[in-house]
Amino acid sequence: MKLVLLAAVFQLCVSNPVLPSCEITSDTLTSEGHAIDVACEQDVKFSLKMKDEDGVSTLDVSGNKMGEEFRFLKVEHHGPDNTMFLTVNGKRFDVKDDSSAAEESEALKDLITNPNFSSFPAVVQLIHDELKLPGWKSPAVMSLYRIGMSLTDQTSSRQRRSKSVDDDILDYHGLSPAKECQQNGWKSNDVDELIKKNCVGTCGPKCMMCWEWVCGDCCMHTGCLRHDRFCRGTYGKFTKDCATFRGVLWDTITDTPYDC
Repeated sequence: MKLVLLAAVFQLCVSNPVLPSCEITSDTLTSEGHAIDVACEQDVKFSLKMKDEDGVSTLDVSGNKMGEEFRFLKVEHHGPDNTMFLTVNGKRFDVKDDSSAAEESEALKDLITNPNFSSFPAVVQLIHDELKLPGWKSPAVMSLYRIGMSLTDQTSSRQRRSKSVDDDILDYHGLSPAKECQQNGWKSNDVDELIKKNCVGTCGPKCMMCWEWVCGDCCMHTGCLRHDRFCRGTYGKFTKDCATFRGVLWDTITDTPYDC
């Protein structure tokens, strides 16, 4: 029941079709990753730290509004041990611990209903579009993009939502596509069928927008396809494999983080 309620709240909280205005104020490249600061409307500032070192990847998202500090979210993946932990609003969860899925859902609900976090979908989309960080090369960046895609499913910018199909997606599909697939992606020969199925597996919010820097193209990819099938199948949106951040980040079929 808690996951059903979360999915309803999640849908409500991301139903605004226009993303708020944000601006990247600093982007520092370190030997381990990136430190990015973004300023948004209503004086909300986000700080993101992404690190990949020795098989350990972390994504840390904090915020500030008029001197008040927020620790929104942290993702930790330890490759050698194949473990992942999520910290949401100060509560740490093991993605493999099914007994904590409902509690994570409650923490996630509190996070996405926090008005100080509401600009985060715009922050991720801005980083994707302007900085063009390759998700397939960095597990930390991949975590950021996957969370961003899940939150922007209903909040694509007004310009991109004005068309039901992003032209960038069409460039990669059909019998004679204009562009070739990368990073183990594959095309659909039948564009009409692809659109009919809402561009399943193409790593973006249906056909409305291609997140090209997730896997390097707008083709279909194994990780995106599996997650879409979890979420678009019968009751998919109401399961822990879709309606929680662990559902966005962790592939329960392969017991590894989603990738390309």
